[in-house]
Amino acid sequence: MDLKKLCKKFPSGVLRKQHPFYMADAIADIPDCLTACMAPEILEFIKLVVTGFKPANIFTVGCGTSYNACQASAYVLQSLLKIPVTAMDAYDFELDTPPGIDDKTMVIGISESGQSITTCLSLEKSVELGAFTVGISANPDSRLATSAKLVLTDPCLHEIPLGKTRTYLSTALFAMLAGVLTQEDAFSAPFIAQMSNTIESIRDNALVWAQTAKAIAEKLPVSQTRYMVTGFGAQKANADEIRLKVMEVLGESATSFGLEEFTHGPSACFKSDLTVILLQTDERTLDKAIRISKGIVFSNVNLIIITDHPEADWADNTHKMTLPKMENGRLYGQFPAAVASQYLFYSLALQKGLNPDVNLEDRHPELGDIYAFFFPPGTH
Repeated sequence: MDLKKLCKKFPSGVLRKQHPFYMADAIADIPDCLTACMAPEILEFIKLVVTGFKPANIFTVGCGTSYNACQASAYVLQSLLKIPVTAMDAYDFELDTPPGIDDKTMVIGISESGQSITTCLSLEKSVELGAFTVGISANPDSRLATSAKLVLTDPCLHEIPLGKTRTYLSTALFAMLAGVLTQEDAFSAPFIAQMSNTIESIRDNALVWAQTAKAIAEKLPVSQTRYMVTGFGAQKANADEIRLKVMEVLGESATSFGLEEFTHGPSACFKSDLTVILLQTDERTLDKAIRISKGIVFSNVNLIIITDHPEADWADNTHKMTLPKMENGRLYGQFPAAVASQYLFYSLALQKGLNPDVNLEDRHPELGDIYAFFFPPGTH
């Protein structure tokens, strides 16, 4: 792939070459996009389509960033609805379809393009099995949108950067709404109210996060080229997503763990070229996270803590990004934590002299050819 092919992926064939890049716009659009997802007419539409349906179980299905959105929404839905909710990679779902899918099952397929072939096939298979299907994308004319009973489209439509940020959260929210709005208003209204408060907290803190992220990126040594991201529950979904974005945007090695798994072996590769990002908004795991932070600093690892408890007894010599305290941060804290993290890897890209919009395809054109080979036209 040459640069001309890359440029065709962007509006009017224009690549931005300095801040603000398209990704900065996408991150900044998140509060307004999430608000638009909960517009009264959209909520009424969802309620109308799901009227009379009460799921006994739910599957959320997707690939890549969409799979991480599936994980984020599955955790919240299972916590709120008290029914089994399982996030599955779409290819796994298609080939090893789990038992028990019937007319009491909701299957939610998420794909930013709406064209991801394994997600589309999974949803179509679910239709054949009698499930109530939900298709969530940024493309109202996509294959996914034509096969689902409930079709939800990101109000801001297609996201421009090759690595997605805004649609990670908007599609996750839509999946949550699809499940929550199957319940009575007395149940769903508190969720809507708390999400509205969460969105306002993102709006209120975005500038501070951007400034803090820039300051942290400037302080990290240039030698750091590896990353581990860790978190519990809803923050594990964020950890998986931030890991993916670090690889896409920075082109550097990254992996992610739950808090417990993080303590079972990864410390063997704690060296000065590693940055650990710890996400913490769950009161139940605060003490464990603090202990992990104090263990990490025995090494030369760079530690960034993204938390709603900045005043806690964290290890010294760590970088912190402060999240607002909110009711039930265990669930809703995933949204501000994701946005703060997105500002962080955006700032890291700028500090390294990279264009965060292009997934390194400007410097290594062969990466675009690899992607095109993996996904022939019409499959992604």
